[in-house]
Amino acid sequence: MNQRLLAYAALIITVVIWGVAGPVIKATFNEGLTPFTFLTLRFLLNVLIISPILFFYLKRHPIRWRDTPRLFLLTFLGTTLTLTLIFLGLEKTTALDAVLIIATAPIFIVVAGAIFLKEKITSLEKVGLMVALTGVGITIIQPLLERGLFAQENLVGNLLILASNITWTAFTIISKEDLKRHSPFLITGSAFIFGLLTFIPLAIIENPNLIETVRNLGPSAWAGVFYMSVFSSIVAYFAYNWGLSKIEASEAALFLYLEPVFAAPLAYIWLGEAITPTFLIGATVIAAGVILTEYRPPRVAHLRHR
Repeated sequence: MNQRLLAYAALIITVVIWGVAGPVIKATFNEGLTPFTFLTLRFLLNVLIISPILFFYLKRHPIRWRDTPRLFLLTFLGTTLTLTLIFLGLEKTTALDAVLIIATAPIFIVVAGAIFLKEKITSLEKVGLMVALTGVGITIIQPLLERGLFAQENLVGNLLILASNITWTAFTIISKEDLKRHSPFLITGSAFIFGLLTFIPLAIIENPNLIETVRNLGPSAWAGVFYMSVFSSIVAYFAYNWGLSKIEASEAALFLYLEPVFAAPLAYIWLGEAITPTFLIGATVIAAGVILTEYRPPRVAHLRHR
């Protein structure tokens, strides 16, 4: 099997893991685990797993202490703030809506790149972006369209998920230069450590009886934490980056749009969430926008693959 096919396999594994993550988080909430307790346990397990590797990495590639404040700020933006918005949003909305909105993060990054980094986008891409963002808007207000004022909590959840796309986009744009100086592994390791340090006090504020709650967690709750720590944070991250190293970034990004494809059946069967006509309209409009945005004429596509 050639390298490109192996890269495709790695990226499919990634989107399956990340697509399933939304329903897993939602199901774990149903086991009595609250957002910040969940995040604290997840990052604690991440730190326990990665610390020995990070220790030997830093012995070979030491960092300057003056770099740590910026790494902390990047972690706060890309990890603490982004994941807080996602988990609080998932607590209020459906896994279907959340995964669909999260999957459009690359669209926001393209827009931000054009605005702040002066990256060029074609007229067709501009049309595609407008269509995709219209689909995001339909998905966000879907609860109001279907159930009126009774769905305000779902609307708030969708808006929180949308906000997480914005904070993740900000992190991506700001960290562009940092990724030239620091390896993705170092930034990820920093995210695990600094993320744990920020989530612990939030978990204590959220639940003063944190230790007692953790003691009483059942197997299903621990399974959700394990899945998010080992598979979503570590396996999927390294599979994505390995796949990204073998093919073009623009091609790898296309796989991320497939997350709702794997989330939808699980949310429908496992969580009993309804796939409504409005949801399908929003998803279809987003898909049309993505196709327009990512379309490349055959000649241009050939040049990209050389």
